[in-house]
Amino acid sequence: MDELRVAIELRDGPEGSPGLLSGTLLTYGEVSPSHLELFEPGALSWPDAGIVLNRQHNRGMPIMRVLPQLDGNRVLLNAPLPDTVAGRDAAQEVRNGLFRGLSVEFHALRDMYRNGLRHVQEAVLKGAGLVADPSYTGSLVSVRSADPIIRRSLAAWL
Repeated sequence: MDELRVAIELRDGPEGSPGLLSGTLLTYGEVSPSHLELFEPGALSWPDAGIVLNRQHNRGMPIMRVLPQLDGNRVLLNAPLPDTVAGRDAAQEVRNGLFRGLSVEFHALRDMYRNGLRHVQEAVLKGAGLVADPSYTGSLVSVRSADPIIRRSLAAWL
């Protein structure tokens, strides 16, 4: 008898979460046409406890704390939204197209200008904003929900 072994990872947000927020916060090397800047590869660092995601850079309207993830040349945010008024509103506002992107809040430690373009070489990520129009075209966001039918079927099969 042959035996087949595979690794399985099953993820789900916490019970009651209005959805999983996923997006690119920043792509290293991408130029912001509105700010005439780019972040050089590896320029960003952030606290071990993560950063606060807020609405339109309004620190008085926090949504959640999230830990960014590095994926190649992209800094990603992937986290279940909290089952709070702010979390439910954010999920609906992303789904209906009000908020389409993410935006960095940072403190530059080292930068330089070359041909009128700011090159951020080292910066601390202080927060992120869920925004209507991101200044970096690749900084898009989405909210998705786990499909309960697929989740139940897989759990029953296992």
